[in-house]
Amino acid sequence: MPIAKLDRSVFRLSGDNLKPWLGGLITNTLDAPLTFAALLTPQGKIIADFFILQDGDDCLLETAPKFAPALFKRLKMYKLREKIEITDVSETYHVYALWDGHGDIGETDPRLGKLGQRLITQDIIETTSAPEDYDLHRLGLSIPDSQYDFETETTFPANANMDRLNGVDFKKGCFVGQEVASRMHRKTDIRKRMQAVTAQAPLELGQIYCGERVVGDILYTSGHTAMAMLRLDRLAQTKEPPQLESGLEIEIIAAPAT
Repeated sequence: MPIAKLDRSVFRLSGDNLKPWLGGLITNTLDAPLTFAALLTPQGKIIADFFILQDGDDCLLETAPKFAPALFKRLKMYKLREKIEITDVSETYHVYALWDGHGDIGETDPRLGKLGQRLITQDIIETTSAPEDYDLHRLGLSIPDSQYDFETETTFPANANMDRLNGVDFKKGCFVGQEVASRMHRKTDIRKRMQAVTAQAPLELGQIYCGERVVGDILYTSGHTAMAMLRLDRLAQTKEPPQLESGLEIEIIAAPAT
């Protein structure tokens, strides 16, 4: 089973009324041992997405390091008079991804079972793979990863497929940015979504064309594979193959059913 240590920041959240307080802020319901969710701006864009592991009465929240300062600041701001403690424990907790195997280590990734399992622990685990291997694994499944694919306050949850990856509970009641997220959810179609692409040669950042029309943008590359933001409405209107400006044809990797 491949095991990779991921570069993640970890916060411990504790205190009275923690879970109702946190549940009222984030996009998902804390009804599982491991939850995928995000904190949004009032305008509905992702400040940070993260995983929350319930640890008794406390919660361990792990997120991309580039989001950690903004997320920590926002959570402190929303704390108000609640007796909530938010502590950065990144130096003592480690996050691992395990995939293509069987076992009961960690928790199944709530986004998609094929991604494998995530483990948040104070123990040092022997790794068999590099983070780059896990990156290729998730790209092969066409799963966005905010650590690589987008920045804070630039992306709506639906554009990053959080609505399809068990990251948003539209029945949970209020959360920050809910009005915008719900309005997008009620649309017949989301025009822009992230999806992985592949090619016979290394990919570069740039626009994707069908004929002379732009149908997307390469957001992040890893060799012959990349994550793109695709205009699905424009792709549906053409039969021409997608390609880069250089003429290199690309193949869109189908997103699996969750």
